[in-house]
Amino acid sequence: MELYSERSNCIFCQSAQLKTQWETNYTIPLGCYVIPDISKECYSMPFNVLECESCHMVQTKYLGNQEIIYDYNANAHGTIRSTMNTKFADFVSSFQRSLSILEIGGGNGGLSELILEKNSNINYTIVDPTYSGSNENRTIIRNFIEQVPEETLSTQSIIVMSHVFEHFYEPIKILELFEKYENIQYIYLNMPDLESYVTKDNYHVLNPEHIYYIEKNYLMALFEKYGFETQKYSYHENHSIFYEFKRMNPHHPPSYPLMNINATVDISGYFQRILDRIENINKVLDENKDVPFYIWPCSMHTIYLFALGLDESKVTAILDNSPHKIGQYLYGSKKQCISFQEIVESEDKAVILLNGGCYNEEIKNKEYPNKIFI
Repeated sequence: MELYSERSNCIFCQSAQLKTQWETNYTIPLGCYVIPDISKECYSMPFNVLECESCHMVQTKYLGNQEIIYDYNANAHGTIRSTMNTKFADFVSSFQRSLSILEIGGGNGGLSELILEKNSNINYTIVDPTYSGSNENRTIIRNFIEQVPEETLSTQSIIVMSHVFEHFYEPIKILELFEKYENIQYIYLNMPDLESYVTKDNYHVLNPEHIYYIEKNYLMALFEKYGFETQKYSYHENHSIFYEFKRMNPHHPPSYPLMNINATVDISGYFQRILDRIENINKVLDENKDVPFYIWPCSMHTIYLFALGLDESKVTAILDNSPHKIGQYLYGSKKQCISFQEIVESEDKAVILLNGGCYNEEIKNKEYPNKIFI
Protein backbone atom coordinates (compact mmCIF):
# COMPACT_ATOMS: atom_id res chain seq x y z
CA MET A 1 0.00 0.00 0.00
CA GLU A 2 1.40 3.37 -1.05
CA LEU A 3 1.09 5.81 1.86
CA TYR A 4 1.86 8.99 -0.03
CA SER A 5 3.15 10.52 -3.25
CA GLU A 6 5.32 13.57 -3.90
CA ARG A 7 4.04 16.56 -5.86
CA SER A 8 6.12 17.58 -8.88
CA ASN A 9 3.87 20.24 -10.50
CA CYS A 10 1.67 23.08 -9.28
CA ILE A 11 -1.85 21.88 -8.57
CA PHE A 12 -3.38 24.66 -10.70
CA CYS A 13 -0.95 26.12 -13.25
CA GLN A 14 1.13 22.91 -13.62
CA SER A 15 4.44 24.75 -13.37
CA ALA A 16 7.37 22.61 -12.20
CA GLN A 17 9.06 25.65 -10.61
CA LEU A 18 8.25 24.90 -6.96
CA LYS A 19 10.08 26.36 -3.95
CA THR A 20 10.28 24.29 -0.74
CA GLN A 21 9.40 25.90 2.61
CA TRP A 22 11.88 23.94 4.79
CA GLU A 23 15.16 22.21 4.00
CA THR A 24 14.22 19.30 6.26
CA ASN A 25 10.78 17.65 6.26
CA TYR A 26 8.61 17.38 9.32
CA THR A 27 6.38 14.31 9.87
CA ILE A 28 2.58 14.38 10.12
CA PRO A 29 -0.08 11.67 10.66
CA LEU A 30 -2.28 10.94 7.66
CA GLY A 31 -5.52 11.01 9.66
CA CYS A 32 -7.08 13.82 11.67
CA TYR A 33 -9.91 11.80 13.23
CA VAL A 34 -10.28 9.80 16.43
CA ILE A 35 -9.67 6.08 16.91
CA PRO A 36 -11.00 3.86 19.72
CA ASP A 37 -7.64 2.78 21.17
CA ILE A 38 -3.92 3.16 20.58
CA SER A 39 -3.54 -0.42 19.34
CA LYS A 40 -4.84 0.65 15.91
CA GLU A 41 -2.00 1.07 13.43
CA CYS A 42 -1.59 4.68 12.35
CA TYR A 43 0.42 5.97 9.42
CA SER A 44 2.48 9.10 8.91
CA MET A 45 4.12 10.83 5.97
CA PRO A 46 6.69 13.59 5.41
CA PHE A 47 5.33 17.13 5.73
CA ASN A 48 6.58 20.10 3.78
CA VAL A 49 5.09 22.95 1.76
CA LEU A 50 5.80 24.18 -1.76
CA GLU A 51 5.19 27.58 -3.34
CA CYS A 52 4.73 27.81 -7.09
CA GLU A 53 7.12 30.45 -8.39
CA SER A 54 4.76 31.18 -11.28
CA CYS A 55 1.30 31.68 -9.69
CA HIS A 56 2.37 31.66 -5.99
CA MET A 57 -0.03 28.84 -5.15
CA VAL A 58 1.11 27.29 -1.86
CA GLN A 59 0.52 23.56 -1.61
CA THR A 60 1.58 20.52 0.36
CA LYS A 61 4.60 18.70 -1.03
CA TYR A 62 3.29 15.25 -0.15
CA LEU A 63 -0.17 13.81 -0.86
CA GLY A 64 -1.43 11.09 1.44
CA ASN A 65 -3.37 7.94 0.64
CA GLN A 66 -6.98 9.13 0.54
CA GLU A 67 -8.42 5.86 1.82
CA ILE A 68 -6.50 6.40 5.07
CA ILE A 69 -7.07 10.15 5.31
CA TYR A 70 -10.85 9.87 4.88
CA ASP A 71 -11.48 6.68 6.86
CA TYR A 72 -14.16 8.38 8.98
CA ASN A 73 -17.63 9.90 8.85
CA ALA A 74 -17.91 13.68 9.07
CA ASN A 75 -19.44 15.02 12.28
CA ALA A 76 -19.87 18.75 12.73
CA HIS A 77 -19.78 20.07 16.30
CA GLY A 78 -19.84 23.56 17.75
CA THR A 79 -21.74 26.78 17.18
CA ILE A 80 -19.73 28.04 14.21
CA ARG A 81 -20.15 24.79 12.25
CA SER A 82 -23.87 24.40 12.99
CA THR A 83 -24.67 28.01 12.11
CA MET A 84 -22.50 27.64 8.99
CA ASN A 85 -24.75 24.86 7.66
CA THR A 86 -27.89 26.87 8.40
CA LYS A 87 -26.59 30.03 6.74
CA PHE A 88 -25.17 28.21 3.74
CA ALA A 89 -28.50 26.43 3.25
CA ASP A 90 -30.16 29.88 3.24
CA PHE A 91 -27.54 31.10 0.75
CA VAL A 92 -28.17 28.14 -1.58
CA SER A 93 -31.96 28.46 -1.25
CA SER A 94 -32.11 32.18 -2.04
CA PHE A 95 -33.22 31.61 -5.65
CA GLN A 96 -36.73 31.29 -7.03
CA ARG A 97 -36.56 28.66 -9.77
CA SER A 98 -37.20 24.98 -10.36
CA LEU A 99 -34.01 22.98 -10.09
CA SER A 100 -32.08 19.82 -9.55
CA ILE A 101 -29.13 19.87 -7.14
CA LEU A 102 -26.06 17.68 -7.11
CA GLU A 103 -24.13 17.97 -3.84
CA ILE A 104 -20.56 16.71 -3.85
CA GLY A 105 -19.39 15.42 -0.47
CA GLY A 106 -22.67 15.24 1.45
CA GLY A 107 -20.99 13.97 4.63
CA ASN A 108 -23.59 13.29 7.31
CA GLY A 109 -26.43 14.82 5.28
CA GLY A 110 -26.79 17.90 7.49
CA LEU A 111 -26.70 20.48 4.69
CA SER A 112 -29.03 18.56 2.38
CA GLU A 113 -31.50 18.16 5.24
CA LEU A 114 -31.65 21.93 5.73
CA ILE A 115 -32.00 22.66 2.00
CA LEU A 116 -34.78 20.08 1.59
CA GLU A 117 -36.64 21.50 4.57
CA LYS A 118 -36.98 24.72 2.57
CA ASN A 119 -38.04 22.97 -0.65
CA SER A 120 -38.90 19.27 -0.54
CA ASN A 121 -39.59 19.23 -4.31
CA ILE A 122 -35.91 19.56 -5.22
CA ASN A 123 -34.46 16.69 -7.22
CA TYR A 124 -31.50 16.18 -4.87
CA THR A 125 -28.50 13.94 -5.60
CA ILE A 126 -25.52 13.40 -3.29
CA VAL A 127 -22.18 12.09 -4.53
CA ASP A 128 -20.02 10.87 -1.67
CA PRO A 129 -18.24 7.48 -1.29
CA THR A 130 -18.60 7.58 2.52
CA TYR A 131 -21.98 9.34 2.90
CA SER A 132 -23.55 8.59 6.31
CA GLY A 133 -26.79 10.61 6.33
CA SER A 134 -30.44 10.03 5.50
CA ASN A 135 -31.52 8.71 2.10
CA GLU A 136 -34.98 10.30 2.30
CA ASN A 137 -35.83 12.45 -0.76
CA ARG A 138 -32.26 12.03 -1.97
CA THR A 139 -30.49 9.93 -4.58
CA ILE A 140 -27.19 8.73 -3.12
CA ILE A 141 -24.25 7.85 -5.36
CA ARG A 142 -21.49 6.30 -3.27
CA ASN A 143 -18.63 7.19 -5.53
CA PHE A 144 -16.25 10.00 -6.46
CA ILE A 145 -17.53 12.75 -8.74
CA GLU A 146 -15.07 11.73 -11.48
CA GLN A 147 -16.80 8.32 -11.68
CA VAL A 148 -20.39 9.62 -11.82
CA PRO A 149 -22.28 8.49 -14.97
CA GLU A 150 -22.76 11.05 -17.75
CA GLU A 151 -26.55 10.75 -17.57
CA THR A 152 -26.43 11.97 -13.96
CA LEU A 153 -24.24 15.00 -14.65
CA SER A 154 -26.19 15.93 -17.79
CA THR A 155 -29.42 16.42 -15.80
CA GLN A 156 -28.14 18.67 -12.99
CA SER A 157 -28.67 22.43 -12.98
CA ILE A 158 -26.93 23.29 -9.68
CA ILE A 159 -23.75 22.00 -8.03
CA VAL A 160 -23.35 22.39 -4.26
CA MET A 161 -20.02 21.87 -2.48
CA SER A 162 -19.44 22.59 1.21
CA HIS A 163 -15.89 22.27 2.55
CA VAL A 164 -14.90 19.76 -0.10
CA PHE A 165 -13.23 21.64 -3.00
CA GLU A 166 -10.10 22.29 -0.92
CA HIS A 167 -9.70 18.51 -0.53
CA PHE A 168 -9.54 17.63 -4.24
CA TYR A 169 -6.16 16.35 -5.43
CA GLU A 170 -7.02 17.33 -9.03
CA PRO A 171 -9.49 20.23 -8.81
CA ILE A 172 -8.93 21.23 -12.45
CA LYS A 173 -10.50 17.95 -13.58
CA ILE A 174 -13.58 18.80 -11.50
CA LEU A 175 -13.84 22.27 -13.04
CA GLU A 176 -13.47 20.78 -16.52
CA LEU A 177 -16.45 18.52 -15.76
CA PHE A 178 -18.59 21.51 -14.74
CA GLU A 179 -17.53 23.39 -17.87
CA LYS A 180 -18.37 20.44 -20.11
CA TYR A 181 -22.01 20.00 -19.02
CA GLU A 182 -23.82 23.15 -20.12
CA ASN A 183 -26.93 22.17 -18.16
CA ILE A 184 -24.97 23.14 -15.01
CA GLN A 185 -25.92 26.79 -14.59
CA TYR A 186 -24.99 27.54 -10.97
CA ILE A 187 -22.33 26.42 -8.51
CA TYR A 188 -22.70 27.11 -4.80
CA LEU A 189 -19.38 26.76 -3.03
CA ASN A 190 -18.63 26.91 0.69
CA MET A 191 -14.86 27.26 1.17
CA PRO A 192 -12.75 27.66 4.29
CA ASP A 193 -11.75 31.31 4.68
CA LEU A 194 -8.11 30.39 4.17
CA GLU A 195 -6.83 33.97 4.20
CA SER A 196 -8.42 34.44 7.62
CA TYR A 197 -7.04 31.09 8.79
CA VAL A 198 -3.51 32.19 7.93
CA THR A 199 -3.68 35.76 9.25
CA LYS A 200 -5.56 34.76 12.43
CA ASP A 201 -3.58 31.56 13.11
CA ASN A 202 -6.28 28.95 12.59
CA TYR A 203 -4.26 25.76 12.11
CA HIS A 204 -6.41 24.03 9.51
CA VAL A 205 -4.68 24.96 6.28
CA LEU A 206 -1.92 23.15 4.35
CA ASN A 207 -2.28 19.74 5.93
CA PRO A 208 -3.16 16.21 4.69
CA GLU A 209 -6.78 17.31 4.09
CA HIS A 210 -6.56 21.00 3.08
CA ILE A 211 -3.81 20.59 0.54
CA TYR A 212 -3.46 24.08 -0.96
CA TYR A 213 -3.73 27.73 0.02
CA ILE A 214 -5.77 29.82 -2.41
CA GLU A 215 -6.70 33.48 -2.03
CA LYS A 216 -10.25 34.62 -2.76
CA ASN A 217 -9.42 36.50 -5.96
CA TYR A 218 -7.45 33.57 -7.34
CA LEU A 219 -10.41 31.27 -6.63
CA MET A 220 -12.88 33.57 -8.40
CA ALA A 221 -10.54 33.91 -11.39
CA LEU A 222 -10.17 30.13 -11.51
CA PHE A 223 -13.93 29.59 -11.76
CA GLU A 224 -14.15 32.33 -14.40
CA LYS A 225 -11.49 30.54 -16.44
CA TYR A 226 -13.81 27.53 -16.58
CA GLY A 227 -16.91 29.52 -17.44
CA PHE A 228 -18.49 30.50 -14.10
CA GLU A 229 -18.63 34.11 -12.94
CA THR A 230 -19.00 35.16 -9.30
CA GLN A 231 -22.49 36.56 -8.62
CA LYS A 232 -22.06 37.10 -4.89
CA TYR A 233 -20.12 35.91 -1.87
CA SER A 234 -20.62 36.09 1.88
CA TYR A 235 -18.30 35.63 4.88
CA HIS A 236 -19.11 33.48 7.92
CA GLU A 237 -17.31 34.04 11.24
CA ASN A 238 -13.69 34.13 9.92
CA HIS A 239 -14.36 30.47 9.13
CA SER A 240 -15.94 30.16 5.69
CA ILE A 241 -16.82 32.04 2.51
CA PHE A 242 -20.00 31.25 0.55
CA TYR A 243 -19.87 31.79 -3.23
CA GLU A 244 -22.52 31.80 -5.94
CA PHE A 245 -21.13 31.22 -9.43
CA LYS A 246 -23.24 31.45 -12.60
CA ARG A 247 -22.38 30.08 -16.03
CA MET A 248 -21.23 32.86 -18.34
CA ASN A 249 -22.72 33.21 -21.79
CA PRO A 250 -20.65 34.20 -23.64
CA HIS A 251 -17.52 33.08 -21.80
CA HIS A 252 -14.95 35.84 -21.25
CA PRO A 253 -11.41 35.85 -19.79
CA PRO A 254 -11.01 36.10 -16.00
CA SER A 255 -11.32 39.58 -14.55
CA TYR A 256 -8.82 38.69 -11.80
CA PRO A 257 -5.26 37.40 -12.25
CA LEU A 258 -4.77 33.68 -11.63
CA MET A 259 -2.24 34.37 -8.92
CA ASN A 260 -1.97 34.55 -5.15
CA ILE A 261 -0.92 38.11 -4.34
CA ASN A 262 0.05 38.01 -0.66
CA ALA A 263 0.78 34.34 -0.09
CA THR A 264 4.58 34.56 -0.03
CA VAL A 265 4.59 36.94 2.93
CA ASP A 266 1.46 35.61 4.65
CA ILE A 267 2.48 31.94 4.64
CA SER A 268 6.03 32.70 5.79
CA GLY A 269 4.64 34.71 8.71
CA TYR A 270 2.06 32.03 9.50
CA PHE A 271 4.62 29.28 9.94
CA GLN A 272 7.06 31.52 11.83
CA ARG A 273 4.32 32.39 14.34
CA ILE A 274 3.56 28.70 14.83
CA LEU A 275 7.19 27.92 15.60
CA ASP A 276 7.42 30.93 17.92
CA ARG A 277 4.24 29.81 19.66
CA ILE A 278 5.61 26.33 20.27
CA GLU A 279 8.68 27.92 21.88
CA ASN A 280 6.42 30.07 24.08
CA ILE A 281 4.33 27.06 25.13
CA ASN A 282 7.46 25.20 26.18
CA LYS A 283 8.48 28.17 28.38
CA VAL A 284 5.07 28.20 30.09
CA LEU A 285 5.33 24.46 30.71
CA ASP A 286 8.80 24.83 32.19
CA GLU A 287 7.36 27.41 34.61
CA ASN A 288 4.48 25.08 35.58
CA LYS A 289 6.14 21.66 35.58
CA ASP A 290 3.88 20.18 38.27
CA VAL A 291 0.60 21.35 36.68
CA PRO A 292 -1.37 19.17 34.22
CA PHE A 293 -1.21 20.49 30.65
CA TYR A 294 -4.14 20.08 28.24
CA ILE A 295 -4.69 21.07 24.60
CA TRP A 296 -8.06 21.93 23.06
CA PRO A 297 -9.45 20.82 20.57
CA CYS A 298 -9.07 17.20 19.47
CA SER A 299 -8.52 17.95 15.79
CA MET A 300 -6.04 18.87 13.08
CA HIS A 301 -5.32 22.11 14.96
CA THR A 302 -3.54 20.06 17.63
CA ILE A 303 -1.94 17.56 15.24
CA TYR A 304 -0.32 20.59 13.58
CA LEU A 305 1.49 21.62 16.76
CA PHE A 306 2.68 18.08 17.42
CA ALA A 307 3.92 17.78 13.83
CA LEU A 308 5.83 21.07 14.02
CA GLY A 309 7.63 20.33 17.25
CA LEU A 310 5.47 20.54 20.38
CA ASP A 311 6.55 17.72 22.71
CA GLU A 312 3.55 15.42 23.03
CA SER A 313 5.03 13.76 26.10
CA LYS A 314 4.36 16.99 28.04
CA VAL A 315 0.61 16.78 27.31
CA THR A 316 -1.67 15.23 29.93
CA ALA A 317 -4.65 14.81 27.60
CA ILE A 318 -6.44 16.41 24.66
CA LEU A 319 -9.74 18.20 25.34
CA ASP A 320 -12.95 18.39 23.33
CA ASN A 321 -16.71 18.62 23.87
CA SER A 322 -17.71 16.60 20.84
CA PRO A 323 -19.47 13.48 22.21
CA HIS A 324 -18.07 11.15 19.53
CA LYS A 325 -14.48 12.15 20.42
CA ILE A 326 -14.51 11.87 24.22
CA GLY A 327 -12.84 8.66 25.37
CA GLN A 328 -11.18 8.18 21.98
CA TYR A 329 -7.62 8.89 20.83
CA LEU A 330 -6.51 11.43 18.25
CA TYR A 331 -5.14 9.57 15.23
CA GLY A 332 -1.37 9.20 15.47
CA SER A 333 -1.30 10.34 19.11
CA LYS A 334 -0.99 8.39 22.36
CA LYS A 335 -3.12 10.94 24.20
CA GLN A 336 -6.76 10.34 25.03
CA CYS A 337 -9.49 12.88 24.41
CA ILE A 338 -11.40 13.85 27.56
CA SER A 339 -14.20 16.32 28.28
CA PHE A 340 -13.20 19.97 28.08
CA GLN A 341 -16.12 20.97 30.28
CA GLU A 342 -15.15 18.58 33.06
CA ILE A 343 -11.59 19.89 33.20
CA VAL A 344 -12.43 23.62 33.15
CA GLU A 345 -15.19 23.20 35.76
CA SER A 346 -13.01 21.24 38.18
CA GLU A 347 -11.22 23.07 41.00
CA ASP A 348 -7.85 21.58 40.11
CA LYS A 349 -5.14 23.80 38.67
CA ALA A 350 -4.34 23.23 35.02
CA VAL A 351 -2.65 24.83 32.04
CA ILE A 352 -4.92 24.78 28.98
CA LEU A 353 -3.85 25.67 25.46
CA LEU A 354 -6.75 27.05 23.40
CA ASN A 355 -5.70 26.01 19.92
CA GLY A 356 -8.90 26.19 17.88
CA GLY A 357 -8.31 29.34 15.87
CA CYS A 358 -11.69 30.98 15.20
CA TYR A 359 -13.32 28.39 17.47
CA ASN A 360 -11.55 29.93 20.48
CA GLU A 361 -14.15 32.71 20.45
CA GLU A 362 -16.78 30.23 21.63
CA ILE A 363 -15.11 29.72 25.00
CA LYS A 364 -12.27 32.14 25.72
CA ASN A 365 -14.36 34.91 27.32
CA LYS A 366 -15.61 32.72 30.18
CA GLU A 367 -14.03 32.72 33.65
CA TYR A 368 -12.64 29.48 35.06
CA PRO A 369 -10.78 29.42 38.43
CA ASN A 370 -7.34 27.85 38.80
CA LYS A 371 -6.85 27.62 35.06
CA ILE A 372 -3.93 29.13 33.14
CA PHE A 373 -4.94 29.65 29.49
CA ILE A 374 -2.45 30.00 26.65
